[in-house]
Amino acid sequence: MRKGRILIFLLAAVFGPTRILGQALPLGQWQSHFNYFSARQVIDADPLVYCASYNGLFSVNPGNGETRALSKADGLSHTGISAMGYLPEAKLLMLAYRNGTIDFVYLNEQAQPDQIDTWDLLNETQGLPADKAIRRIVFKEKLAYLATSFGVLVVDTQLRQVEETYRYIGPNGSQLAVSDLAFSGDSLYLVTSQGMLATSMNGDVNRQYFGNWKPVTSPGSISGMAFFAGAIHAAVPGKGLFKYEKGAWKLVYASSASAMRILDTGDFLTISAQNTVITLDTGYKAQTFSSPFWVNIRSGVRTSSTTLWVADHKNGLITNQFSDFKQVSPVQGDTTISPRSDSTITDLNGLSWTRLPETLGGGILVSNKDGSRKKVLSTSIGTGTLPASKINSLALDQDGFVWFAGARGVGYFIPDGVLEATRVDAILPIYGQRRLFNNEECTALAVEPGNRKWIGTRTGLYLFNADGTELIRKFTSADSPLPSDVINALRFEAETGLLFVDTPAGMVSYQSDAKAASEHISRVTIFPNPIRPGYSGNVGISGLSSQSTVKITDLAGRLVFETRSEGGLASWNLNDYTGRRARAGIYMVLIVSADGTEQQAGKLAIIN
Repeated sequence: MRKGRILIFLLAAVFGPTRILGQALPLGQWQSHFNYFSARQVIDADPLVYCASYNGLFSVNPGNGETRALSKADGLSHTGISAMGYLPEAKLLMLAYRNGTIDFVYLNEQAQPDQIDTWDLLNETQGLPADKAIRRIVFKEKLAYLATSFGVLVVDTQLRQVEETYRYIGPNGSQLAVSDLAFSGDSLYLVTSQGMLATSMNGDVNRQYFGNWKPVTSPGSISGMAFFAGAIHAAVPGKGLFKYEKGAWKLVYASSASAMRILDTGDFLTISAQNTVITLDTGYKAQTFSSPFWVNIRSGVRTSSTTLWVADHKNGLITNQFSDFKQVSPVQGDTTISPRSDSTITDLNGLSWTRLPETLGGGILVSNKDGSRKKVLSTSIGTGTLPASKINSLALDQDGFVWFAGARGVGYFIPDGVLEATRVDAILPIYGQRRLFNNEECTALAVEPGNRKWIGTRTGLYLFNADGTELIRKFTSADSPLPSDVINALRFEAETGLLFVDTPAGMVSYQSDAKAASEHISRVTIFPNPIRPGYSGNVGISGLSSQSTVKITDLAGRLVFETRSEGGLASWNLNDYTGRRARAGIYMVLIVSADGTEQQAGKLAIIN
């Protein structure tokens, strides 16, 4: 663009009627779409309450009821919490995941995460069983006692190292799974896969030797254990609550409920019996609470004499903090891609393409609108030449080509004349001098408005250019908020530019730098604007027509960056054409439609 034309753009930007809007959502941002109703554990981390669901975590402010969902995008290392614990004096929220990883989350005065340190010793240690999930976390002084499938780990929370391991403590030194534990005076009690065990906590006792663990007669199948009013108490479904004193069990609260748990201790002992919550004082006088929301109670805490927070596995977090019992989990949207739209698609000629199940031989069925003409595309040469019969996903791209993802990579067909042609062969993209994903199963496909291809596999998520010959972006669970490397399904929402990614560990969305193109350049948005200190993301310019040219210049008219829009959106990584970060100042954003008939201009501020 010549300097004179740039000046016209500058005048239009400053004096013209064009309005370029601001937007807060940065490109490249992730958002979780987990099921927060499948609540499993709740703890009081005053002034906030934290609740873990099957694959999510959120906090609630008891003062105003505001909730905040937390995920890998906020610095957590994984999804799928198996146990939580809170150490008030250190303001330490300990999160143990089902895969054995532990996050040490240090909270600020407002109980918000301030620092997160990940501890992955269990996955780095040889010889441990495959099941590394932690069942229970109990603090004693500054040590955390972790109940696992292979015994008890004693962890120094300050040094983040294992102090002791009580692993081979069963009969004749066998390994036992531990589901719960509690301290009483100078003794430690365990609920194990072979009954109850107890040992002394005296310093001269070797607790790693099985001979120093004594069996304790059990009152039944114990579902939970806790220390209350100077004694160990155990919940036994179908019988009630028992107290252990003088070497014997005494029934202190009878209940025939088939589901029974100990929820909380303190001045009162709080238990659940089926769909009822009961608080017991030291004389075992009961106060009963009920709510129609309680269907499958998993956990609970009592924050005042009458205030309860109950984690229900079906209805989420329930509390009477705000008068009557009500649900306080985050707003629940879609948590999975269902129904999927990539099993059958219609091409630009009106032909239907359907992926066939392997039970029917696999491949792709192509048929006309009334079904009178059909053709099956298979692995046979000339009748499809598919790399594998198992097809997992179909997508129609912007050129009208039909793309497929299958057990051995991806490819596409040019649909024109496919039913009449005597020979039909799939086109298989070449990347890195071999067929794209030649020996890898591709599970899902999604096409952006700019015609780039998102490809889901069992090892991560990939973004390729229009013909699949250039890798643009790759995400795995190790380097992004993806909850799993296995991608079940993809859906691209063209209007917002959001890519929804469904995995076995939950669904997330990613703010792509592509959106549906506008028919005209009229309502342009630059976001974020201004760019504040510390921002490391991209700038987005949306509301464009397809393949619009976007130029970024300084106020003197010198070109800093140039690109074309992906559909209706263009992005800038804030580097100039030499690769250096753009300096602070005011920049002009100059936009020209692909055919040159429409032009717009706006300003962008960078603050360093």
